[in-house]
Amino acid sequence: MKKIFAILCLLSFICINTVKAEEYLSIVSLESTGGVRGTFLSAGVGDGKDGCKANAIQSLFYTLFFQGVEGVDDGKPLVVKANEKYTDSFFDFNKRYVHYLVETEEYVKPKKSGGVHQGTYRITIRLTQLINDVRKNTGYREKQETIKQTQPKPTVIVVPFKKDGESYKSILENDFDRRTAVEEVKKGFNNCDIRTMDLLSHIQSAERRGQYEENAGAVESNDRTLLTSSNADVYVVVDLKKETTSLGSRVSLILHAHDVATNADWGSQTGGSKQYYRTAPMDALCRYAVEDNIKPFLEQILKYYSEPTRTSLQITLLNDAGNTLMSLQDPACTNGDSVADFVMYWLDDNAHNGDYHMQGVVDEQVIFDYIMIPKADKKGRKMNPFKFLSQLKRDLRDEGIQADSRVEGGTIILTVSKF
Repeated sequence: MKKIFAILCLLSFICINTVKAEEYLSIVSLESTGGVRGTFLSAGVGDGKDGCKANAIQSLFYTLFFQGVEGVDDGKPLVVKANEKYTDSFFDFNKRYVHYLVETEEYVKPKKSGGVHQGTYRITIRLTQLINDVRKNTGYREKQETIKQTQPKPTVIVVPFKKDGESYKSILENDFDRRTAVEEVKKGFNNCDIRTMDLLSHIQSAERRGQYEENAGAVESNDRTLLTSSNADVYVVVDLKKETTSLGSRVSLILHAHDVATNADWGSQTGGSKQYYRTAPMDALCRYAVEDNIKPFLEQILKYYSEPTRTSLQITLLNDAGNTLMSLQDPACTNGDSVADFVMYWLDDNAHNGDYHMQGVVDEQVIFDYIMIPKADKKGRKMNPFKFLSQLKRDLRDEGIQADSRVEGGTIILTVSKF
């Protein structure tokens, strides 16, 4: 690592930044920390050896302030809000940086190249004192804030993006990058006080019950079953793109949220870490991308989660010789109502604000093209189409009507009979 660092210092295509007509090399790495001090390697350039040394020192402070150094404050710039009067005092005649210097020594002896001297120095500074001073004068970047939510919070399961023929199980076992991205997004939700379900644990549980077989014909149904049996409200699909340039590496994440019950789209977020990192491993790159993007993404999810769910309902008459129910418009319930009327009155009482619309009714079928489901059940828990359907089936059963059902996307399909 140190050899690579020394070689980079001498390359002619080094990226050079300019502040107040001064040039600073953005080649800085943290060598060690101990107590309140930190030791760095920093490259400098100048007309002579003394100028090269001074430039390396100022380059260290410049990089810490405006670009960030891996290992210090999560690799993010120390300066959060611009305060030029304060930061300029480190680089002009005031030389404010001298108050934080402990020791400076040559690491790579300065050599003349292209009319200027280039070299690398080992610089020890009072790092904790510097960080506290910068925070006081330029704002403070809080750690990931926990989103306070008075309404019920969703439970989330995070899954990897998959191509045709892939399964969640094969991706988690064979693709380290996507597995890492899933884990870091899961941690991001946990840090926001959002409960998450572990995908791998659900796969292993399904395998023990003999309900998960990995073959081409079962992949989609298996993975869909994993989601619906997870007891999660939302599933989040994670895809990633890794970029590597001469400046370093960064990761971009593509996040999509969907309602587990209906597959409805509940938001998306695309973004990566705000800068490139030279030595960060994959989990750190994903973590930086999550930290920068999880909060606005979660706000989208909470917005949809707090709203009533929209669904539709299709009621069909069972075609069976033993079914004594001949029409959905004939008297069938204990109070003399038809099934069509009973469901309509039931929705008056149970749909959110009584908001629904009947598209049409014939003897064999009744269609409600939209129903707004209440936000929560009587115990304050989030309502979904499965709970809503269960309640409707139970009340129909009390009227002597049997019902088989399924949920396809955002549509509830109910097949009724009476024997």
